[in-house]
Amino acid sequence: MSVEDLLPGYLAGELSDDEREQVRAALATSPELRAELERYGRLFLVLATTAAEELQQPGDLSTRIMRQVALQHYLKLLTNLSYDVFGAYGRALVFYLGLR
Repeated sequence: MSVEDLLPGYLAGELSDDEREQVRAALATSPELRAELERYGRLFLVLATTAAEELQQPGDLSTRIMRQVALQHYLKLLTNLSYDVFGAYGRALVFYLGLR
């Protein structure tokens, strides 16, 4: 498995000690990998934020509208990030999920 393939697991804390050290060593020498790790971090943040918003119980009308606007914003960010991170696969996923 390549170091790039290990980046999501690195962020999620799911790697073995050897894999984690392999990623750290590669990150120390590669600005491209650090940029990719940052994109994955943004993607994880958008996903976590969107999930948190969806789990909250709706309140009054203005609260529901604000949440809907926020969710639309997060979905747009997620769409753009998926294009950046996953390329053609991200575009296919967005199409499949009906997000665009």
